[in-house]
Amino acid sequence: MKKQVILFMSMILALLVMMPVVLAQEQSVEIKGYQWAFSSDQTNYYFGRDNISYAVDKHGKIDKSRLLFSAIMTYEQAKAQDIIAQREANGQKMTGYENFHGIIEVREIDLDKKMVLIQSHQDIDAAFKVLNAESSDQLYDLKVLPKDHPEYIFAQQIIDYAANHEDDLNHNTKNIQRALRKSPKTAGK
Repeated sequence: MKKQVILFMSMILALLVMMPVVLAQEQSVEIKGYQWAFSSDQTNYYFGRDNISYAVDKHGKIDKSRLLFSAIMTYEQAKAQDIIAQREANGQKMTGYENFHGIIEVREIDLDKKMVLIQSHQDIDAAFKVLNAESSDQLYDLKVLPKDHPEYIFAQQIIDYAANHEDDLNHNTKNIQRALRKSPKTAGK
C-alpha cells in the first residue's frame, strides 16, 4: 500500500512539474509563416521563419553578421489591458484598441555588436489588422541584458535558429537580392 501511495504521489508531482510546459504550448497559436519561439508570463514570441535573412545593403552585398526578421508578440489579456490603459492615460488614439492583441516588429540583430534594433513597430488586433504603425530606434544590448530577460531569450532563439538554418537564410537572402535588382527597373516604369 505504501508503494502505491508513493507511486501515486510521484505521478501527481510529475504532472504538476509538466503543467507549465503544456500550458505554454497551448497558449501559443499557429501563425502562418511564423514560428513560436517561447512564451513569457504574458507574451508569446514568434518570428518570421519564412522571411528571416541576412542583411543586404543597397548594392546587394550580403552581411552575415546581421540578421533581419519580423517578430510577432501576442499578449495575454492582462498585458493588453495595461497597454490600452497606458495609451488612454497618454491621450493616444484608441480606435480599434478594444481588440488589441499584440505587436508586429521588424528587427535586426547585429551578431558582432550583440545588439538588437527594432526598426518598426505595429500594434495589431486579434485579426492582425494594424491599429497603429511607427518607426522605431529602440535598442537592446545583449551584453548587458540578464540572460533570463525575455528580450535576451527571444534574441538567442533567433540566433540559434539562424545558426541551424543557414540554407534557409541564404535562400531568403537571395530572394531579397533579386527583389533589390528588380526594384530600380520597376521604379523607372
